Amino acid sequence: MTHKLAHLSAAQRQQVIDEFVENTFSGIALDGDAEVVAEWMRELPDELPDDPAPDQVDAWIELTDLVADEDFRQRLRRIALAGASPVASRHGYELRALALRHAGRATAEPIPPDSAEGRAVLDRIIRPGMPSGERDELRRWLETVADARVERYWELIAVLNGRGPAPPAVPAFTWLIAAMRAHG
Repeated sequence: MTHKLAHLSAAQRQQVIDEFVENTFSGIALDGDAEVVAEWMRELPDELPDDPAPDQVDAWIELTDLVADEDFRQRLRRIALAGASPVASRHGYELRALALRHAGRATAEPIPPDSAEGRAVLDRIIRPGMPSGERDELRRWLETVADARVERYWELIAVLNGRGPAPPAVPAFTWLIAAMRAHG
């Protein structure tokens, strides 16, 4: 089975991923950002090397298992639908950078999210005067989009494309969600 998966043609491998993306996002009106993400999800190298590295074979096998998982597909649908929310539009990209910088440091030190120091870190990420309704909506959006399996998908795509994965974001977002709950 490993040999068969590693030696699928580029077109066959791409078809597996294209069908996954098409089936996952079928019927969802994707906005501009979501369309870009869906296209990025299709990015596979034209060919695995003749003698693929073990990590590339392992990544392809894990990726095919992941994209076949119905729960994973449903989670991505929920993320795509959540991406269209006004709170995501207002805070998405800036929040990621702030969370990685500040919450990432808090997880490394470690600073408990429910501590006074955790509150100070939270205030560097989310403005303290944010209305509670907007803050709750932002926390619910984060709970939807911060998923380790989605992050793993991107890591596997990076391995297959011969790139190093991006720094993990889910631990920082998990910390941020906990801090938002604690200091609601």
